[in-house]
Amino acid sequence: IYNKNPAKWIELPFGVDTERFQPGDRPAEIFSSLGLDSSQPTILFVGGMDTAHYFKGVPIFLRALAIIQKAKLNVQALLVGDGELREGFELQARGLGLDSVRFLGRVDDDTLPSVYNLADLFVLPSVHQVEAFGLVLLEAFASGVPVIATDLPGVRTVASDGGLTVQSNDPAGLAEAIIGYFSYGTDQMVWRKKVRRIAEEKYNWSSIVANLERMYQSLV
Repeated sequence: IYNKNPAKWIELPFGVDTERFQPGDRPAEIFSSLGLDSSQPTILFVGGMDTAHYFKGVPIFLRALAIIQKAKLNVQALLVGDGELREGFELQARGLGLDSVRFLGRVDDDTLPSVYNLADLFVLPSVHQVEAFGLVLLEAFASGVPVIATDLPGVRTVASDGGLTVQSNDPAGLAEAIIGYFSYGTDQMVWRKKVRRIAEEKYNWSSIVANLERMYQSLV
């Protein structure tokens, strides 16, 4: 239908509350309470850890972290989410010797924006195209946190705005992208400002609603 009538279609993406999610300080006391170092690069994952969200790719992320650890790059990871698969993920992390990984469980809505502020990089390592967009990517953008996500339809259209995409089911490729971001002279502040600007200009709800209103007005 779209291919036959492309002029009849207008895209309005999902949005994010750029007032609720925005750049903020990295409180050292929170890192200390987790047994982590606020000066070390910190990677964040946010997603369900139940069978309904099997596609989120947590095992791939953990294997990538093990590769990074062997490469002697000191990074630490925070994983937000809960479900019946979480215990198995924690066992995998321990089996891989990942001492700088913390599972935070379910985080309430009021606390979640502060958790994003702890991160230098956000990772969405999904392994199946059932992950069709990735709202968490927008929350990261709004928080000033660049992203690395897998090259899946839908997901890549968002991630490519403010980060990198890698092949799914590829721990080595994910590890290489993370190492590259932290090791090869990446101007992280430029990236942080870029993703925040993208959130404000393209994905904030006020702009999306205004575009929707203009669309309606043009039709009447």
